[in-house]
Amino acid sequence: MAEKKRCRACGNVLGNESLLSLPGMPGAVQNLPADRDEALASGVALDVRQCDGCGLVQLTNRPVPYYRDVIRAGSFSPSMRARQLYEFQRFVQRFSLQGKNILEIGSGRGEYLSLLKELPVNAFGMEHNGEYIKTANEKGLKTFSGYPTDLTGPITDLIFDAFLSINFLEHAPDPGAFLRSCASLVSETAIGMIAVPDLEFELRDNCLFSFMSDHLSYFSSDSLRNILILNGFEVIDLFRNDKLNVVTAYFQRRRSCDLSAPMGRYRNVTEEIKDYLDSILDSGRRVAVWGASHLAFSIISAAGMQDRISYIVDSATFKQGRFASPSGLEIFPPSHLFEDPVNAVMIFCPEYSSEIVGEIKEKYDSVVHSIATFKNGGLEIVSEEESEKRCCSHG
Repeated sequence: MAEKKRCRACGNVLGNESLLSLPGMPGAVQNLPADRDEALASGVALDVRQCDGCGLVQLTNRPVPYYRDVIRAGSFSPSMRARQLYEFQRFVQRFSLQGKNILEIGSGRGEYLSLLKELPVNAFGMEHNGEYIKTANEKGLKTFSGYPTDLTGPITDLIFDAFLSINFLEHAPDPGAFLRSCASLVSETAIGMIAVPDLEFELRDNCLFSFMSDHLSYFSSDSLRNILILNGFEVIDLFRNDKLNVVTAYFQRRRSCDLSAPMGRYRNVTEEIKDYLDSILDSGRRVAVWGASHLAFSIISAAGMQDRISYIVDSATFKQGRFASPSGLEIFPPSHLFEDPVNAVMIFCPEYSSEIVGEIKEKYDSVVHSIATFKNGGLEIVSEEESEKRCCSHG
């Protein structure tokens, strides 16, 4: 049984049917053969598919042997040079990178490094091809040897504040691993800039002639955003550039969710609940909980209430007669408040707390003399001695 082909970006299994099949296409467009017969025998059929998951259009073909090398034209036209320099200037200015270390990943012979050298930044490159590195360094540029997914450690002791890669990601057999490896070479807060050929432009202006063995991935704005998000990045900005026919993304490693403030409130509320329970139980009175929801179960566990309350009541008949996880407390209908009276009820149903307070006062006022509700992130207490509600401090 043939092995199923998977998406290069997200790993989703690709459908069996090709989006497009292009027979007799060039097997490579760089490092061209010197022998005519070899050239005649080098055609391949390009198998184009699209992932149903992340939307990436891609080839299932093998990568060309030189996919790690960045091969660019030896020189740029003055207009192309000015357009690319402007994009680098915009990147540096937007993120205040003046005087900072920037790493270009896939720097070739230093074509773009030469442009970056004109800006007030410390520009460095990383390139796989040894001859290209030598050429770049002979120009006075600073280039390290390597390819992102081949590395097992840092390439230097330098800390990079930003990185960029221009028209290189589309060559990578595993673009997600490429992006993650790039991020491992720079600081945790580094800003990334990725530019890739714009699929929408290519289909509009170049018909289908832009599909080639060298490019394994064909990014639209959406699929570029998707691959960045799937690999742990926050997309700061993403835009199409009609002057360079690329899609460009600015991005950064996604920060972990900061739970310090909610954790502080969590601790405060659990202490409020414990204090309230102490005030009831220390005087020999009993407490029940109204609400058999996930919130109620979580609060009971967090505040260590399972051995301090008598039972749970809930109006949902399908929950009655069951036991709460993991406290093991039995769930009864509200009428159980008459059958096994308690002095206080804690309501853990924020959406219905007002209605439940009203129901308790109307039906169970003869047995329930103190009510506490959890809402708005804190404990709100109502007692028979007070006509007003007293809100405990939330810290």
